[in-house]
Amino acid sequence: MRKAVRKAVFWGLGGMWLMGSAYAAAPVKTPAIVKTTCSACHGVTGISLVPTFPNLAGQGAPYTEKQIRDFQNHKRADPLAKSIMWGMAATIPKNKIDEIADYFAHQKGAPGAAENPKLVAAGRKIYMGGVATDHLPACMACHGPTGRGLPPLFPRLAGQHMTYVIAQLQAFKTKQRANDPLAIMRTIAGKLSAKQMSALAAYIRTL
Repeated sequence: MRKAVRKAVFWGLGGMWLMGSAYAAAPVKTPAIVKTTCSACHGVTGISLVPTFPNLAGQGAPYTEKQIRDFQNHKRADPLAKSIMWGMAATIPKNKIDEIADYFAHQKGAPGAAENPKLVAAGRKIYMGGVATDHLPACMACHGPTGRGLPPLFPRLAGQHMTYVIAQLQAFKTKQRANDPLAIMRTIAGKLSAKQMSALAAYIRTL
């Protein structure tokens, strides 16, 4: 597992270097498909008003592209995927996937929000330093110290809704969601308790 994480981080850092200036300016026009298909749940600019649905603003384009294709191919099968995104993704033409991902990648990420201070402190400790006794690596190793992610492999987490983060960690833990490269998230989430998941989600929400 440690070798897999190191390998993935190496490629993630390489991708971040290559894509560092890729999203310098936001496209002026919102794609029609974003307005008709994505905005109802994720907002026109990728900021969701419903905590069940993730914020997409500022998310790396390669990650968003992969998720849409995994929804279409049913490779991502967590509860939210099955109940909503399989059907929604089926309506997205394959030649529009890149356009959607690129548009959201250019949007300003969701701002952090205050959460329970004690929960946030506990989450920060895990996020930044991991849990050595459980052989649990620090989240920042893959998602960055500020939660901005390491394109193209590791997604942006900063400012994400607590409800969504907890749901995805639970889905990885139960292996309902299994589209993570090298099973990294399934392995990590499998070591997390419900309390630790809540703490991490609270800290991520503040970033």
